[in-house]
Amino acid sequence: MLKKIWSSFPVQLLVVHVKYNQFLLVYWFILFSSVGGSFGENLGIPYLFLDPVYLDEVSIWGFFIMGIAVAGFGMAFNITSYILDGFRFPFLGTLPKPLAHFCINNSIIPFSFLVFYVIKIIQFQHDTGGGAGQGIAIKVAGVLLGCIAFLIFLFAYFFKTNRDIFKVLGINQQLKIKRTNSQKLKAFRKLQSLRRSRVKVNYYLSLNFKFYSTRRFEEYYDRMAILRVFLQNQRNAIIIESLVLLIIFGLGLFQDVAIFQIPAAASGVLLLTMIVMLTGALSFWFRSWIISGIVGVFILLNIVFATDFLSYQYPAYGLNYESAPAEYKLENLQEYASEQNVEASKEYMLKVLENWKAKFKEEKPKMVLVTVSGGGQRSALWTTNVLQHADSVFEGELMNNTFMITGASGGLFGAAFYRELAWKNLNPQAHEHLVDISKDVLNPVIFTLLVNDLFVKFRSFEYGGFKYKKERGYEFEQRLKSNLHGLLDRPISAYRVPEYNAEIPLLIVGSTITNDGRKLYVSPHPTAFFNTGANKDHSKIQGVDFNLLLAQHQPDSLRFLTALRMSATFPYFSPSISLPTTPKMSIADAGISDNYGISDATTFLHVFKDWIKENTSEVVMITIRDSSKEPPVEEDHSKNLVQKFISPIQGAVRSWDQIQTIKNEQRFDMISSDYGSHLRRVEFEYQNQKSNRASLSWRLTDREIQNILDGIKDDINQKALKELEK
Repeated sequence: MLKKIWSSFPVQLLVVHVKYNQFLLVYWFILFSSVGGSFGENLGIPYLFLDPVYLDEVSIWGFFIMGIAVAGFGMAFNITSYILDGFRFPFLGTLPKPLAHFCINNSIIPFSFLVFYVIKIIQFQHDTGGGAGQGIAIKVAGVLLGCIAFLIFLFAYFFKTNRDIFKVLGINQQLKIKRTNSQKLKAFRKLQSLRRSRVKVNYYLSLNFKFYSTRRFEEYYDRMAILRVFLQNQRNAIIIESLVLLIIFGLGLFQDVAIFQIPAAASGVLLLTMIVMLTGALSFWFRSWIISGIVGVFILLNIVFATDFLSYQYPAYGLNYESAPAEYKLENLQEYASEQNVEASKEYMLKVLENWKAKFKEEKPKMVLVTVSGGGQRSALWTTNVLQHADSVFEGELMNNTFMITGASGGLFGAAFYRELAWKNLNPQAHEHLVDISKDVLNPVIFTLLVNDLFVKFRSFEYGGFKYKKERGYEFEQRLKSNLHGLLDRPISAYRVPEYNAEIPLLIVGSTITNDGRKLYVSPHPTAFFNTGANKDHSKIQGVDFNLLLAQHQPDSLRFLTALRMSATFPYFSPSISLPTTPKMSIADAGISDNYGISDATTFLHVFKDWIKENTSEVVMITIRDSSKEPPVEEDHSKNLVQKFISPIQGAVRSWDQIQTIKNEQRFDMISSDYGSHLRRVEFEYQNQKSNRASLSWRLTDREIQNILDGIKDDINQKALKELEK
């Protein structure tokens, strides 16, 4: 029996994949790694598969769509394998329903993945309390029903249109093919290829799940008839793959409709499905020239996408891109950071400080500075959570005492949201706001990337009197607008008067300029004072005032959500924005230069040291980190050759957070020496470094949300709250 199984069709198909089509196995490796947690665990990728969100909730429908996506990928794998390798098994052409026989024998890997996926779902839902046994069973049933529904639909099509050997013989008993000379030549070459590439198989698994010998029919039929069966089935397979691609393109027309915004993991599987089908098609047409063909297609696409028709520069909404671009050159940067501009911005900020002081009855009020760290939705929720607890200590006066907020990425979203709630007096300490800031943002963004951004962008919208293309940056902002009830959907100019009058704290939005590593400061106020000392010969210009740089491009009209997104430009997820400058200025995440906002806060304290020490009783810097300041020292695991090769790069990336922390400590120590006891720092840390630590993503599971909320109960954060009480 073991010998029969070893010489059977399913095992030989695996051998063929390993020998001829390793690229098909790579895609399965990606899926297994994603679901198993070996790939992208820190980014929350496994959770997208194990706890899919659809229509803002985890339900049977999200799992049903995942089942459809997994079945679709499995069938793309089977169809592509059939197109590429079906001819290697001539006996297959003698069977009724040859494609169905091929699929069932080629399903070892797809079936193994489905079993693996279901087991992981059960484990995850059980460990996270995702429901009782009945709830877990419903979710698993959703996956299985999705798979079954898709397979029934697809096989119904193939059973109706695919011909087997008997239909071919019935049409032409003489097995004569009326073809042109070139067609005969192609057929002859196919036959020659079939003879050379034939794989010997003794048994196959039939549709009734029994093993049969492959020699039962093959001897009695002409090879040309068998070849005709393969050609006809291949044409049908290519048709169905083309239809799948058309469906994906068509979904782009309805990407704003919530019901079509499938779970992010399903979008990822669809993307893999497209890649499998495209690489399969290239392999089918180019055969032995596949490497050259792929290189040629890549070069062609690279040339096409470099044209104005397909290339796209992601804009900042509200800016005028029709005016002549601003010149981004050293001479202009020196002008923006000139002593005149720096002094003018200082005088302006001193007026804002006087307005802030005038709010208080006491002669020397307490000044609060808030610095927040980046970290996606994890940091946004953690920041909001900490601000609620800190505000309760301040008896609702935290935002009133706070003069400035600095930071990066997700933390700025959370701080901006809380500032808005306090400004509009919307009961900022209510739990419902934590629910709002933790709602899924990922699904519509990844879906838009799949059905829109990878292709030509046809849809557009208007903002600030200008027309822009709809892309995933737009979807990101629209989703946040919806989740946060439109509270942050304003131009930055809407904050000039309330910030100037000290009704709300100043919020400085920083982002990194990838062209030269400088920082771009976005604010409705002059910010040239961040370049104090830049007029000296030995001092490098550290930052650029957004308003000075783009004075002719309506900087006041910049959408505030876009400004925040510029500070949270996560690679691939959020597109890098290009500003109307020459050369083109590209914007990256603020966390590249300072993920914690400490450098900007200490610069402010340095520039206005005299006024602050004379007019305040003390300064309290509240630092909100989404990581531990003193994480445990990690062991060097670089044992094998591959690990030793990647260890230097991996180590540099892993230690970047601690490098920034050390530099920020140095800055704070220097400013503390000037202020002495006049400056205090209170630090909050989301310390969880274990396996259940919330991922760096814009979609959090219920377990991650609760874990973040419980972080305030840690001893270090309880101690920080007590320090604030003093």
